[in-house]
Amino acid sequence: MKFSEILQSRLNRPENKGDDFGYTNQANVNSKRVINKNGSFNLVRVGEKKSLFHTLVTMKWWQFLLVIVGTYVAVNMTFAFIYLLCDINGIGMTPDYKVTDKFLIASFFSVQTLTTVGYGSLYPLSETVSMLASIEALTGLMIFAIFTGLMYGRFSKPAPGIRFSKNMLYAPYKQSYALMFRVANERNHNLTELEARILMSVVVPENGRETRKYQQLELENSRITYFPLNWTLVHYIDDKSPLYGMTKADFEGVDLEMMIMIKGYNETAAQSFHAKSSYTENEIIWNAKFRLPYHFREDGVTVFVLDKIDDYEELA
Repeated sequence: MKFSEILQSRLNRPENKGDDFGYTNQANVNSKRVINKNGSFNLVRVGEKKSLFHTLVTMKWWQFLLVIVGTYVAVNMTFAFIYLLCDINGIGMTPDYKVTDKFLIASFFSVQTLTTVGYGSLYPLSETVSMLASIEALTGLMIFAIFTGLMYGRFSKPAPGIRFSKNMLYAPYKQSYALMFRVANERNHNLTELEARILMSVVVPENGRETRKYQQLELENSRITYFPLNWTLVHYIDDKSPLYGMTKADFEGVDLEMMIMIKGYNETAAQSFHAKSSYTENEIIWNAKFRLPYHFREDGVTVFVLDKIDDYEELA
C-alpha cells in the first residue's frame, strides 16, 4: 500500500481528526507549499481591497524611502509650476539673491514654504502667491505629520525575530525516532511565554481527485517560559503518531509539508507576536542529530552562537 493511502486511512480515524487550518483542502499535481520559508502564504488574492496605510507600513524600507522622496519632490514641483503659471512676479527676493532662473526661483520658494523654513531671501508679494503659499504650508504640515505617523508605525511594528533551522531532522529519540527542528530568537528582544504548533499537510487521492489533508502533530515541549537559547521542538513518533512505522522510502515523492506556528510575548515591544514557517519532504534530513549551538566560557558564562542552530551530524 502506498504511503499516501496508509496516511489517508490514519487521518480518517476519529482520534486523528484534522485541525481546522483555514486553508482549502483542494489540491492538484502542481500544488506548491502552503507556507513559504519566510512565513508568507503561497497565495495570490485577486480583488482584495488594499489599505494604503498597511501597504506603507509593511513595504520594504527602500520602497518606503522612495515613496517619501518621490512625494516630496512631486509636491514641490507641482506648486513650483503653479507659482510659475499664476504669478511668478509675485515672489519677492532680497537684493543680494543671486538666482535668476524663474523655475528655480519658484522651486526654491516652494521648498521653503512646504517645509516652513522661511530663510527670508524669498517671500510672497502678491495676493495670489500669498494664498498659494498658505495652501502649500498647510499641505506640508499634513504631509510631514502623515510621514511621522508612518515612521512611528514602521518602527513600533514588532518583528517576530524568530529564526527557524534550515532543516527538520528525523532523529533517534528514546526507544524510537522523532521529528525535530530548532528555533531561536535572532534579535536582542526578551521573548516569553512561547507556544508552538506543528500541522502536517499531505496531498492524498480521494474520490478521484487530489485532496489536502491536515493533521496536528503532538509536540513533547510545545511551551517554554523564557527564550534565551535555542528551542528544539520534538514530535515523538510512537504508535499514536500518524507517521508511525514510516520509512524514508515511504516519504519519497509525497506532497508533504510540516507547517509551524509560533506565538509569544515580546517584553521589549510590549506586544504579542506570531511567526510561521514550514518544511517540505525534501527539507527533512534522515537519521541525523543537531549539534549544540552553545558552549561555556572559562568564567562560566554561556556563549550561544546563533548561526550554529542549523548544524547537524548524520548518524551511521
